[in-house]
Amino acid sequence: MTHLQPLNHLDFALEQLRQGKFVLVHDSADRENEVDMVVAAEHVSPDHVEAMRTNAGGLLCVALGYDVCESLGVVAMRDILLCASHRYPVLKSLNEEDAPYGGKSAFSITVNHRRTFTGITDRDRALTITELGRLARVALEGRGSPELFASEFKAPGHVHLLQEAKGSLAERYGHTELSTYLCREAGMAPAAAICEMLDADTHNALSIDDADQYARAEGIPMIDGRQVIQRFLQQNRY
Repeated sequence: MTHLQPLNHLDFALEQLRQGKFVLVHDSADRENEVDMVVAAEHVSPDHVEAMRTNAGGLLCVALGYDVCESLGVVAMRDILLCASHRYPVLKSLNEEDAPYGGKSAFSITVNHRRTFTGITDRDRALTITELGRLARVALEGRGSPELFASEFKAPGHVHLLQEAKGSLAERYGHTELSTYLCREAGMAPAAAICEMLDADTHNALSIDDADQYARAEGIPMIDGRQVIQRFLQQNRY
């Protein structure tokens, strides 16, 4: 397969996202040291969901931009646990303030779209994810609200939401921030479906070399998180 740009070129990755195709993103060796499959939420189909659960195997999540979360009333799970711990004290002990690889967890609530049945099938999760992508764009246009979010989604569900840090990559170097930034750079709403790539033989995260082999075999761009952070810092957006 011949490309105008090499597979690891950031601009090629952005073009793939615009076309609804996958991009692989490695955060860094001194963080999680994992590769995630990433696709813009508004483009997700049942085939994307099947590919992520089959070829990646990790937890399928939707990373949402901080501004979108603010508009829709989506909050971090650590804050929910803290508030609820006044009534249920065990939640305070369970609340993880800092992840082992550094920084605070990006996890928020889990949701299903209200038109889903069980919520877990490829079709149901694709519906939930694409509607999250659509609502993210609505939120960016100033038409989002917690009431609108609650009218279209229910919790708990089968799609995990991740909240981007307020300062994006100036504050946190996770896959949540990397993927939402890439969506913005591609001219799309900051909403990305992401899933960690796992190794069925070692039962660990898929190695960088194996992920690279998969990317080359499938013609999928694989991006080093340092490339993304470097562009972010050059732009000095935040």
